[in-house]
Amino acid sequence: MHRESQTVLVLGGDGYLGWSLGIAIAHRLGDKVVLVDKLVKRVWEKAVGVKVLVPLARPSERIREYERIYQKRNLFFEKIDLLDPKATTHVIRKYRPAAIVNAAQQPSAPYSMMSPKTAAETFSNNIVSHLNALWALAEIDKSILYIKLGSAGCYGGVNTDYIPLTKTDFSFEYGGGLRKIVQSWLPMHATDFYHQSKITDFLIDDLGADLWKLRVITVQQATIFGATVEENHPEDHRGLITRFNYDHVFSTVLNRFVCQAVIGHPITVYGEGSQRTGLMSLPDTVNSFLNLLNLDVGRGEHRVIHNYTHRLSIGEIAESVRKLRPQARITYLKNPRRETESGLAKQIEVHSSLQEAHNEKEKKFLRELEIMMGFVERYKDSIDPSIILPKVRWER
Repeated sequence: MHRESQTVLVLGGDGYLGWSLGIAIAHRLGDKVVLVDKLVKRVWEKAVGVKVLVPLARPSERIREYERIYQKRNLFFEKIDLLDPKATTHVIRKYRPAAIVNAAQQPSAPYSMMSPKTAAETFSNNIVSHLNALWALAEIDKSILYIKLGSAGCYGGVNTDYIPLTKTDFSFEYGGGLRKIVQSWLPMHATDFYHQSKITDFLIDDLGADLWKLRVITVQQATIFGATVEENHPEDHRGLITRFNYDHVFSTVLNRFVCQAVIGHPITVYGEGSQRTGLMSLPDTVNSFLNLLNLDVGRGEHRVIHNYTHRLSIGEIAESVRKLRPQARITYLKNPRRETESGLAKQIEVHSSLQEAHNEKEKKFLRELEIMMGFVERYKDSIDPSIILPKVRWER
C-alpha cells in the first residue's frame, strides 16, 4: 500500500535505539527524520569512565555518511535540551511532525543507583523532558502521534501470572471481604530508581492522553540485544554504527555476555541466574516501531505495546551464548542488584502488530546472536575488560 512520506521527530536520536530508528525510518520509509538530542549520554559515559565498542563521530558527520551511502538528504539533527520547555516547544513547532518517537532516556538502572546526583539526573531527564514534550503537543497539535519508549522492567517487581495490554477489572480479598478495582492498569513495582522513573512516565502518558486528548503509545520495551540493523551492518557502513555499550553501567545483559565470551572472559551471571527478563533483538525492535508509526490511535487514546519476543532467565541467556562459544566459562557473582529470582511465571499479552516478530523466534534468536558475535569479533581488540564487572550496588 502506498504511504505518503511525512516528518518524524526522534527524541534521543544520538542513542543506541534512537539512531537505529532514525536511519531506518529515513531509509526504508523515506520520511524526513529529525534527530533531537543534547548529547548528554556521551557526557555520562565519560563521567563514569566507560566507553563504547566503536567510537561515535559527531551527529553531523554520521548524517553526511548516511547521505553518501544512501544518496538521500532526509536525515537532520537538532541539538536541543528537552529539559528546556521553550526549546522543546520550539523544535516541535518548527517541524510540525506527524509523529514523535521519544527515546530520550537515561537508560541505565545502575547509573540511577550510583548516587543522589545520578538518581536525580535520571528522574529529571526521563520525567521532566517527557512532560515538556507532552505539554508542547497539547499546545501545538494534539493530532501528532506520540510514541514513548517505556520499559517492561516496570513489571519486574510484580508477582503476577498475567500482564494485560489494557485497563481491566481486579478482584481481591481483604478485610474479610471481596474487593474490586474497576478499569485500572496492572499495578507496577520498581526495584531501582530508573524503573521508578519509567512507571511515572507511563502514568504521565495515561494522564496526558486523558486530560488533553493526545494520541499516545507507550512501548513497554524488553531488554534489547544486538549491534546492527540492515542500514549499518555491512563493514563499509561503519560510519553508521550505533552506540554499543558493553560496560557494567550502560550495557544490556546479552551484549555484555557476548563481549565477555568473544574475548575469553568468564560470562558473569548475577546471583543464581534464575531472574527472568524479556528480550528483543535490535532489528525486531526497530521493525516494531516502524509498524507503530502506522497504528490507528484515536484522540484521547493511550495504547500500550509489550515489545518483546523472548522471556529467558539470566542463566539461560548465558547458556545461549555458550552454545555459540562452547569454550566460554560461566561464573556466578553475588547479585549487586535487587531482583526477583523466583515467582509466578508471567504470561504477557501481545499486541497484534507484534505477532510477526514471534514467528520462528527461536531460530531468529540464534541467528541474531550469531550476527552480533560476528560484529563484536570485528572490534574485539577495542574491548576493555576492566569496565565490565559490576561496581554499583543497590544496597546502602
